[in-house]
Amino acid sequence: MMEPVELHETGTPGAGGDAPGREEKNPVFAAVLSLLFPGLGQVCNGETGKGILVLFLVLAGILVMLIPGVAVWLFGIYDAWATARRMNAGTVPFRKVRLSTIVLFMVVWTVGVLALLTLAALAAFAAFNVAM
Repeated sequence: MMEPVELHETGTPGAGGDAPGREEKNPVFAAVLSLLFPGLGQVCNGETGKGILVLFLVLAGILVMLIPGVAVWLFGIYDAWATARRMNAGTVPFRKVRLSTIVLFMVVWTVGVLALLTLAALAAFAAFNVAM
């Protein structure tokens, strides 16, 4: 009697070495995360550096003027969606993400938003005192 043998595919060359049992990224989920928290969709796609860059560009753009911040935010939403689709298609290497990375990013996100709100409050306070 012969024992069954399991065969594992190694993936096609140039497709990022996809394993048959790997999970897929959800493009809609990545886009929604970027809508709610700028940069988090990139982090969930495994692109932590890009996520932090998107976060700081959104905060800086909102601080300078509203329109540049919103433009970068919208780009971040699209980029998270498109990158997840490319990872599923195998044109971009699949990257796993750890929960600790997401938690650390959320800490950075919270500190960044609190800093932005503090600067806005100080600017409003200074403007109010100058007017009096």
